[in-house]
Amino acid sequence: MRFAASLVVLFALAACTKTGQMSLDAAAKQSPQTMVVRVAKQAQTCWFGKKDKAFSRYRMATEVNSFSGKPRFLIVPRDNPGGLPKLVVQAERQSGRTELTVFGPLLTTSDGPRLDSSLRSWARGSTSC
Repeated sequence: MRFAASLVVLFALAACTKTGQMSLDAAAKQSPQTMVVRVAKQAQTCWFGKKDKAFSRYRMATEVNSFSGKPRFLIVPRDNPGGLPKLVVQAERQSGRTELTVFGPLLTTSDGPRLDSSLRSWARGSTSC
């Protein structure tokens, strides 16, 4: 019986590795900076590098080295990078866990659910666009 249980655990771990995602617990243990950098790199690759139409009018501004303990990146208008951000993605430690917070008017568009889902998936380590 122990052997069968060990095999189940082994296959479960292998399945997690193949998807490229870490568990929610593992994601919560990473530093806020690590999480934001991981998510920002994927956003840059998937949204800007692949010329996602939803981002044609925007650019990314990173604020990873934050003294507030809330590293973040912003999606801002391409023609007004100092203007109000259209999307804010930040991470912070709360009760011993790293939590990703996402807000801004881009989430209220028809692309909002897709954007939120991608960001949360990337925070768990996915590299899929």
